[in-house]
Amino acid sequence: MAYFSQLPNIYVAEGITSSENFKYRLVKNLFRRVLAREDLDKYITLFETYSIRDGDTPSSLADDICGDPFKDWVILLVNNITDFYEQWPKSSDALQKFVEEKYDSVDGIHHWETNEVLYNDIVYVKEGIEVNETYRTVMPDGTTLTKEASVYPVSNYEHEEFQNELNRNILLPNSSIIELIIEEFDDLVEYAPNRELDVNNNKQTRLSLAQLFLNRKSTVYASSARTTAVGAVTSFDYGSTTAGATATEGVVATVVQTGTSSSTSTASSGGSGTTTSTPSPSPTPSPSPSPSPSPSPSPSPSPSPSPSPSPSPSPSGGGYGGGY
Repeated sequence: MAYFSQLPNIYVAEGITSSENFKYRLVKNLFRRVLAREDLDKYITLFETYSIRDGDTPSSLADDICGDPFKDWVILLVNNITDFYEQWPKSSDALQKFVEEKYDSVDGIHHWETNEVLYNDIVYVKEGIEVNETYRTVMPDGTTLTKEASVYPVSNYEHEEFQNELNRNILLPNSSIIELIIEEFDDLVEYAPNRELDVNNNKQTRLSLAQLFLNRKSTVYASSARTTAVGAVTSFDYGSTTAGATATEGVVATVVQTGTSSSTSTASSGGSGTTTSTPSPSPTPSPSPSPSPSPSPSPSPSPSPSPSPSPSPSPSGGGYGGGY
């Protein structure tokens, strides 16, 4: 059975440019894909290693194994081969033509690899490690080997020939497991039950009316009022707020020092949302209290705030900002 016949169907909506009804086309869902497990080579009783010979194709191998050339996709699936032209080994003539078309020079240097280096009859550097041309092997005693003893060049043809030989080694499933693979594949690609399936298990995602207006010129997604930049906004919520200033209602911070008095004030009022910094008063020390008790109030600042908000400091001595 061919590979594409195993895939489920799906209705794909066609593009519309007018107010006509929606159109759907029934096609195979090519996005449904199954990958083989990476540890299949461990099950040696179910698979065998095979080296592809010139002239072998997936259909010819499937015909030899199970007598059905249309089950070639099972062999490709087991080996995770998605591109037959790149991942299937080429013949000698096809490889030579491929290299000539891909590279400017067949014998040009593709990369450099390390030579095998022994130290006291022990492999110190393995052969075939891809390195830069400037690589030099440094021995444990500090001796640096020459370029010829450290690396060797690999031509473009040699590189492609090596990759081509790696592609020859594949796994072939036994005839007894091929049917199990097909059954499990059908279970994995099948749609889970949902409301978008019809009686024939064909999936159809209905389009909405809004899609009639998609990809149209001069489409407006928001009103201009929502996209116009606005300036300062003043809102009254436990005090006023003006752009560039912050006010907190009823909070007063006062710093008074003996001798030299400095003040930091944060004031707010219902009509003004600005923050005023109280300038430092005169360096003249605050007046000392009279030796005898006086019924008159002290010239020092009153500990209670003024009944009316005052954004500026009191003319009397001391740094105090009014508040509520």
